[in-house]
Amino acid sequence: MAVRSDPSIARRDADTRYVFRFTEGDSGDVAMLGGKGAGLAHMTRLALPVPPGFVVSTRAGREFLAQGGLPPSARREIADHIALLEAEMGRRLGDPDSPLLVSVRSGAPVSMPGMMDTVLNVGLNADTVRSLAVQTGDERFAWACYVRLLETYARVVRGVEPDELEDRLMDLVDAPAPQIAQALLDLVADQDGRPVPEDPHEQVLESVAAVFGSWDSPRAKAYRRFRGIDDGLATAATVQAMVFGNRGETSASGVAFTRDPSTGERGAFGDLLFNAQGEDVVAGERDAEPLDAMARRLPEAHARLRDTLRTIELDAGDLCEVEFTVEERNLWILQTRIGLRSGPAAVRVAVALVDEGRISIDDAIGRITPAQLEAAGAPRLAAAFPEHDTIARGLAASPGAASGEAVFDPARATSLAAEGRDVVLLRPTTSPGDVAGFIAARGVVTGRGGRTSHAAVVARGMHRPAVCGVGEIRVNADRRSAELAGVTLHEGDVVTVDGDRGLLARGRHELGKPLADPSVKRFLAWCVERARIPALAQDEVAGLAVVGNLDALAAREDQVLLCAEDAATIGAAQLARSLEAREAAAPVLRPAAAWLRAADAPLRGRVSGVVLPDGSMSGVLLRATLTPG
Repeated sequence: MAVRSDPSIARRDADTRYVFRFTEGDSGDVAMLGGKGAGLAHMTRLALPVPPGFVVSTRAGREFLAQGGLPPSARREIADHIALLEAEMGRRLGDPDSPLLVSVRSGAPVSMPGMMDTVLNVGLNADTVRSLAVQTGDERFAWACYVRLLETYARVVRGVEPDELEDRLMDLVDAPAPQIAQALLDLVADQDGRPVPEDPHEQVLESVAAVFGSWDSPRAKAYRRFRGIDDGLATAATVQAMVFGNRGETSASGVAFTRDPSTGERGAFGDLLFNAQGEDVVAGERDAEPLDAMARRLPEAHARLRDTLRTIELDAGDLCEVEFTVEERNLWILQTRIGLRSGPAAVRVAVALVDEGRISIDDAIGRITPAQLEAAGAPRLAAAFPEHDTIARGLAASPGAASGEAVFDPARATSLAAEGRDVVLLRPTTSPGDVAGFIAARGVVTGRGGRTSHAAVVARGMHRPAVCGVGEIRVNADRRSAELAGVTLHEGDVVTVDGDRGLLARGRHELGKPLADPSVKRFLAWCVERARIPALAQDEVAGLAVVGNLDALAAREDQVLLCAEDAATIGAAQLARSLEAREAAAPVLRPAAAWLRAADAPLRGRVSGVVLPDGSMSGVLLRATLTPG
């Protein structure tokens, strides 16, 4: 969202307070409120339909990690802000007559989609679940919410192993909800002798602590290493009044983008699930429906969503991602952020925004990273697979094409890739815990999930071709083979993913020339005309080494502009030097090679601000220029 120039109340109080209401912050407070909290605060100021709540700041998150617990003053501020929220909502936590329920969600200062934890329906207990059933007239809904809380509490707050939790739930698949709830209560109590608190205030505090702790989860650490995100940032936690997308067929939860994040095409793009809650769409456990289904079944809510998406994009001046819930035909917005997009979409959106008069050409160049430009100019499959080679068809979730050995376990993908082998990860669905496998894989295929599922969003952000929703993938117990569309695939079988057409095929298929794209051509012409190349974003430092192997270059008289050597291959120790840049004739390596095609001549380059001290990968390419030589 756009950053205001005036300091907000939240920023002025950053050194003395831990907790802030949405009405006190704004989008400029990302460092303290996190991306989610700052976005919610800004949308509140825009008078968009945001459920009220408050943010426990990143300062509290950092102190939690350092001290192993919430500071006492933060606990008091949380209690005070719960009281304010209760007064605003006219309901109280734990009130058997009119209970307030809240969600507790993570929100880092930089986008880390799905890498940290969320707890929904906080505030339910043996008494309030019955009150909710009476108030809504829907006992099944109330108990489903309670089971959802207990299941999440077991896994996220108390650390019950997912396999143990799944085994317990499998034994109860046909049991009534109260019996499932009791079994989950027993499971949590057996874990460490501490039952799920009946006191909803304690539930909130434990959930906030769990969200803060998830900053150091293995998946979050792996994602930060890949993106070059500073471990010291920590996350904020948002506490927000619950709205329910699982109140029947006039309710839904979904994810929408203001433009297509795969292609950059204008117009609302997204998926939703009717009668579903919270994270269900991004989890990919169920096949979602496109927004057109919302237009048919909930036309008024759909019209409000489209208006809201236009407002958000106009305000942000960029493609945005929006999470929303419809509760009995009423639209609520739960999050907005600048949307992750594919390389082709990044270039097309930047060029389109210039044409629309929204940004300047220099702004457009500054928004595109080398990795995005490389992905936009990457080779594509020249034609669809022959019918006899095609294994499955699904949704084109992230563009591009890749071949590799089939692998069905994220850990195996990581180990095989470390041996230098190209792998394609195939999973029934994906969870944030699979992120290491995403990083290792050349392409991703999922049996379930839509174009806004976790798999699709993360693959686009990592520029991995992905196909989602190909049908049931049954992974065998040894995780070395799987059944898909009547075909048995074994680990090591070579397959090719076509993320542009949504296809998976046997064998290795040759890539052709990059797709002709007028937007890419215009963008490259702007770069040459202005003698500029895009800057390397902070979150790409870990994946792209901007100085390369300086030891190997020490004897050279010229300087080599290296924009995309693989840091993992070069090694951090060889990157731990700063470059005293000077203008000199130089070869240009990928992805900067794209500019060679544009200029059709040798290039001369100047690079400045490149610092990678102590192998920390914290350096950023602050500025780079080039001219035809």
